[in-house]
Formats: sequence, structure tokens, C-alpha cells
Amino acid sequence: MSGRYDAIIIGAGHNGLVAAALLARKGRKVLVLEARDHVGGMLGDADFRVAPLPYALRPEIIRQLGLPPQLMGTSRPVETISFNPDGAPVTVLGGRASGVDADMAPAYATLHARLGRQAKALGVMMLQSPPGLGKASFSEMAGLARMALKMRLLGKTEMRDLLRIILSNAWDLLNDEIGDGPLAGCLAMDATLGGAMGPRSPGTVLTLLYRMASQSSHGHGLRVMPEGGPDALVKALRECVTDAGGVIRTGAPVAKILVDQDKAAGVRLQSGEEIAAATVLSNASPKITLMNLLGVEHLDGEFVRRSRNMATIGMVSRLDFDIAQMPSLGSGGEIEHGQRLVFAPTMQAIETAFNAAKYGNLPERPVFEATYDATAKRFCVTAQFTPHDLKGGWTDDAKEKLASSVMAALEEALPGLTSAVTTRRVMSPVDIETGYGASGGHWHHGELRVDQLLMLRPFDGAAQYRMPVKGLYLCGAGAHPGGDISGAPGFNAARAALRNGGH
Repeated sequence: MSGRYDAIIIGAGHNGLVAAALLARKGRKVLVLEARDHVGGMLGDADFRVAPLPYALRPEIIRQLGLPPQLMGTSRPVETISFNPDGAPVTVLGGRASGVDADMAPAYATLHARLGRQAKALGVMMLQSPPGLGKASFSEMAGLARMALKMRLLGKTEMRDLLRIILSNAWDLLNDEIGDGPLAGCLAMDATLGGAMGPRSPGTVLTLLYRMASQSSHGHGLRVMPEGGPDALVKALRECVTDAGGVIRTGAPVAKILVDQDKAAGVRLQSGEEIAAATVLSNASPKITLMNLLGVEHLDGEFVRRSRNMATIGMVSRLDFDIAQMPSLGSGGEIEHGQRLVFAPTMQAIETAFNAAKYGNLPERPVFEATYDATAKRFCVTAQFTPHDLKGGWTDDAKEKLASSVMAALEEALPGLTSAVTTRRVMSPVDIETGYGASGGHWHHGELRVDQLLMLRPFDGAAQYRMPVKGLYLCGAGAHPGGDISGAPGFNAARAALRNGGH
């Protein structure tokens, strides 16, 4: 063994860094091992990030880790512009929508406020370990009781409404409340982004509520860009780890989790170097952690079956377009630095794209979100419903086809953009899988659906972070509460390890 630590964290994504920072601040000797040449995971590659537009890191985590206050207090909420092929775009910021009919704006504000209250009640569980099925600790049951109390405090009418819609689909909810169109398309994009479900898929209301449970000083359900961009968040987390005495090594891919007498004993790097630790937290996806790094020989047959059956097939591609100059919107006005553009004119457009993807095809008319980075002169696109298991595979021709269809759509919203593009790059779900340890290229490490949430995330029997091998924990997006940039899975996993004495 080349060294001994109290805890090793596999992967320096934001969840891994949050877990490492909390453990180091509690006096543990911590080592973070990152396969790539940079920290931050999907958030950290300045040249081509998978997650260019983060949600808010949980305020409780910022406070407990002593992170710079600008990550919470002075970050700016991201305004969304939803493309409207029939006129001026719809602009959305929280519960305020402009560019819509006079009676639509208050209807949307009412819906947003109600969903926000319901999401806040469910959000009580975000920083709680979910209770086990059949057996739960007092603290786990107390967290569930607090969520039940929050739901009860909504009042009888609103609680009944929450129970009515929570397992339904976003299409029915939004169509009933505000009808179809650019505003509904914007919300339906939030309900489906990153996953393999369309607006008509059952459970997409729950995904929308999950997103609306995100918190910042600006309110709930908002994308929040830290001052200094994603790099500022990654830098703050990295310094939090190292200032507390933690060690971070990049270019150090882990090949195997070592086990001795059914207990975690450390890791072996691809170089052959072995490092000892009684506690190992993995920020890789559950399937890769359990099937590849640990190995089925350390798990019983039922656990292996559940791991293999976990829904992890991704449908998101990332495209970057370097541009000489950002053109104006076709309806007038400019796309400003950090603003979000959603290209989903209707929920039907999203559903049509999903229908193509679920049969292994690229949609003829893509749906996506994009953000403009004025500093880098770059338009960053997250294209939804581009299947991992694409018919014919992700060849150069397939990537070129996707880039061309996205460019054609962008040209509708931003006439002249095509001629302004100097370079374009495409990252398929397969590229995300191989580059970031995400099974199926799923950026949440697993579908955010009802049978893979709360006490069923990532699957039954694995929902409290701790794995069957003593001292091994999941700390990435595949663990409760799930993906996006919140830091909650890493924070919760570190607390679970501390409750078990670091083991």
C-alpha cells in the first residue's frame, strides 16, 4: 500500500467534493481520486462542460461547509427565454412570465406558487437519508414525519391536489392549467430534461416538483449562476477540501475497490498503485461502482439483479458552438450573457422528439436548452432525446446530423447564427458514459422516476448510501435525492459515513 487514509472519495465531481469537504472538516484524513485532469466532474471542464447551466447548491450545504457567501447570496437567477415560432418569445423568471396573454400570466403565477409550496413540502427530504423499506432508524422516520407534517400544513385542499398530481404526467397538469404553447413547453422541458421520459410519461410531475424544490436566496426552482460562473463553484469546493486538509489527485483513475473480509479496504488505481482506507465513497454511477469497481463476487444475486435492472439509459447530448458574434433574436432583442434559451415551442414538440428517441432515432426537430457564454463567445446547447442506443451508433455522421438539425432550429430563433459559428463540438450520451463514469450516459446516473426515488433510489435495498460491503457508500447523483447540481447526495452520504463512525 502506498498510503493510508480514513476515507477515499472516487471522483471529484461536485458531489464528491462536497462529501470530501464535510469529512475533512470533521477531522477525517481524506483523499479524492479523479480520473480526469480536472476536478468538478460534469461541471468542471471549462473547454466542454456537460453541465454548463447549474442549479443552486443547497444553502444548508454552503453554510455548513463555510463556502463563500456569493455562492448563495449574490449569485444571479437565470432568466429563461422560450422560443415562440408565432411571435415574440416568452420570458420566464420564477413565477413571472411575460410575452403571454393577459390572462395567462396570473394563471401561470398561481400555478408556479402552488407547485412551489408543494415542492417545498417534499423538499424536506432532500437532506435526509430516506427510510428503509421494512426497517428504518429513528432519524429516518423523523425526516419522513417532517415531510408529512409539511404536506399537512399545506391545507386539506392543496394536500389533496398534491396527492392527485404527484404520480401523473406533466402534459395533463400543464394542459389543464395553462394550455399548450411556449410557456408549457418551457415547464415540460424542466420536467423531462436529462431523462428518458416525455411529457405524457407518468411521474413527470414528480420530476418537475423535484426541480422546483431547488433553493437559493432568490427563491425556489430557479437556475442560479454563481458569480464567476461554474468555475467559481468548482474552485470554492476544491479549496474547501484542501483547506480542511484533504488531498485531491487528478489523473488517477480507480480500477478496483479493494475488499477484505467483506469490508472496504481501499482502492487499486489503473497504474497498479494500492491505497488503503476503511471508508470508500464512490461518486461514479451505481452500476459502475457495483458491477465494475466492486465486482459481483461481493454481492448477492438479488442485489446484482436490481443493480443491472436500474434504468440508466441516457438521452442527452451536449453541443458547443463557438461564435464570432451573437446575433439578435428574430423578434428583436439580444440574448444576454448567462440567459437560457429553451427551444420547445410546445409540449407536443417535446413528445414528438421523445417518440423518435425511444425507438433509437434522432428527432427530426430537436428540443433543447441553451445558454450564451459571452466571455468564451460560446453557445452551449443541451439537446434532449438523443438516445444512447442510437440506431447505427454514434458515428461522426450521426453527430454531424444532430449538429445540423440543432443549428437549423437555432437559426429560426437567432437568424444569422449559422454564419457566425466558427467551431462546433458534439458530446453524445456514449461520450458522457465513457468520460464521466455515468452508466448509459445518463447525467443523473439513473432515471428520476417514482420507482427510483426516495427509499427506492437507486433501487430497493441500496437507498441509504451504504452498500452491502461495510465501509462502501454511494455519494453521486445515483443516490438520493438525485441529479442536478445540488450537492445533496454527497452531503448526505458523508453524513451517513460519519454516523457509522466513518465506516
